[in-house]
Amino acid sequence: MSPAMNPDEAAIRKVLDRWAAATRDGRHDDVLAHHQNDLVIFDVLSPLRYTSAARYRDSWESWQPDARGAVVFDLEDLTVEAGADVGYAFGLLACGGTLPDGATFSDTVRITFCLRKREGQWKVAHQHVSKPIERG
Repeated sequence: MSPAMNPDEAAIRKVLDRWAAATRDGRHDDVLAHHQNDLVIFDVLSPLRYTSAARYRDSWESWQPDARGAVVFDLEDLTVEAGADVGYAFGLLACGGTLPDGATFSDTVRITFCLRKREGQWKVAHQHVSKPIERG
């Protein structure tokens, strides 16, 4: 923990690091372990909005790539701020891997999290993943 980071900021960073590691490692049951059940998620793929952790989880099979071997899912340039019971974080997320046919994929998207502290635990209340539209 850096000297400027308070304990709540460190706790939020730990929640998000665990989220990234669970996703990267394919531990589906752990991905949403620190998310509220009644959250809102905006993701890069349809639908526009998920209104619960369960709905978000149910969508994974339809869009998650079937990667083989090592997967990249790394938080980069993460900024974290925390108040007494509300916090947020934003940064970039590097994603990538190898598909069953040997083709590789990689992308970097923007990510924002809003968290609430309840009974001493930080939980994600809102998650937003987006990518700018390339204009030609």
